[in-house]
Amino acid sequence: MNRTFLVRGTFFCLMVVLFLASWTAQGADSYTYNYWLETVPSAPAYRLKDEINVAGIPGVYNFGELADIHVGAHRVFIVDRIGSQVIVTDHDFEFITRITLFKNEDNRIMTEGGQQMRLTLPEGAFEAENGDLYIADSGYRDAKYGEARIAIFSEALDARGNVFYYVQGIIEKPDNFVGRTQFIPSKLVVDSAYRIYGVVPGGSEGIVVLNADGSFSHYFGTNRIRYSPIEYFWKSLATEEQLAQMALTFAPPFNNIDLDENGFIYATNSDPQSIDKVARINPSGENIIRKEGYLPPYGDLRDPLTDEQSEIIAVTVNDYGMYAILDAGKGRIFVYNFDGELLFVLGNKGRARGEFLSPNDLSWLGDDLIASDKNKGTIAVYTPTQFGQAVIDATKAYYVGDWDQAGERWLLALNYNANYDMAYVGYGKMLYMQDQYEQAMQYFKLGNARSHYSMAYNKYRAEFLSDHFAFFITPVLLLLGLVVYSEYRYHKKGGER
Repeated sequence: MNRTFLVRGTFFCLMVVLFLASWTAQGADSYTYNYWLETVPSAPAYRLKDEINVAGIPGVYNFGELADIHVGAHRVFIVDRIGSQVIVTDHDFEFITRITLFKNEDNRIMTEGGQQMRLTLPEGAFEAENGDLYIADSGYRDAKYGEARIAIFSEALDARGNVFYYVQGIIEKPDNFVGRTQFIPSKLVVDSAYRIYGVVPGGSEGIVVLNADGSFSHYFGTNRIRYSPIEYFWKSLATEEQLAQMALTFAPPFNNIDLDENGFIYATNSDPQSIDKVARINPSGENIIRKEGYLPPYGDLRDPLTDEQSEIIAVTVNDYGMYAILDAGKGRIFVYNFDGELLFVLGNKGRARGEFLSPNDLSWLGDDLIASDKNKGTIAVYTPTQFGQAVIDATKAYYVGDWDQAGERWLLALNYNANYDMAYVGYGKMLYMQDQYEQAMQYFKLGNARSHYSMAYNKYRAEFLSDHFAFFITPVLLLLGLVVYSEYRYHKKGGER
């Protein structure tokens, strides 16, 4: 009997542990922030769909260290820095090929100085609009001397119908490259004009921009930092040349980059002194990211006692203005809409499935989010719950101007989570765009969106005054007429005397 009890007890404990691990991995600790900057529990928006061990994918070998993941039109590109390769899969993570040796169009290995040409410590990859793959090959010729390169590959089929990638072009340090920044691109994106934007470690001058032909164009965007009172004092005494030098010295470098459908650059940094942890940079190099939420888009609220803050190391943006940033310190993913309002928080630090030891990159895969872990060598795939999908659909509909669909999906989200402020705010925005200002005010009030409430109130007041103009103006006209008539009578009597 004791043995049976022991077995049952052990089985029960095992089930509890497995349940708690699954519960945590699927977002049991999901939360958002309210108007008073308090964390509010939220229904999980995402659940763990799968966790993929990259080294265990059939066809992968010599795997070393995950450095970057990028989702293309039909491919997923997994950058292995230590293994000096880029692993190519389909969107279901079925192996297609690996890029390690440089090949020509005839699928023959290229040589340089009698040596086979190959990737050396690659750190980033990006698929351009025409399908070409750009790889930041950061270890070429010992990167500490600034001799990294960008290799451009195109996809083709060999005689047996197997996919391979051949070299379309190689961009080394441009002859016209200027500045103190070393030419060591680690992360990169390519816009519709095939300009290359590269993030360089330690690059305080900004993002490196190359023309389509590989020549240097300019530096693009810099970060703003907070200054202490002492630094403000010294800046007040500095000359213009000294101020320019100080700006270059103190500007923290970006650590990751992405590109939205309109060609705007999203970039992140983790410097504690930086004002903006994520930036949306326009062609003039200015940060125009919207900050309509209770908190700016920088992850968790800074702890006033420990000064602990989120360590943002990656960003990914989809075609509907939604973007996600990755906090390496706490293993959390923060998802925002185009206005910078926090929609979801997911993820956690730990060893359980779906948790992170050392998260280092993330990307959208449809509505799913995938995030890589350098130490575990895994890719976690998160898929929306019914609640999360309702919010995503509402956000998409609002972004494209489908107000009716947006309203329906926001109401559905409220059915799943009546404590979700963003659903009230979202439904209020839909009503506002349909000129239903009085009803919009009610939902903005429920969502504690005071600035939106003020906008709706101003519109409602103007509309009310316009609709009731006759009601307000009639007494005024009557009073004015009475005054004129009284004056007329008074002067007439005076004239008779």
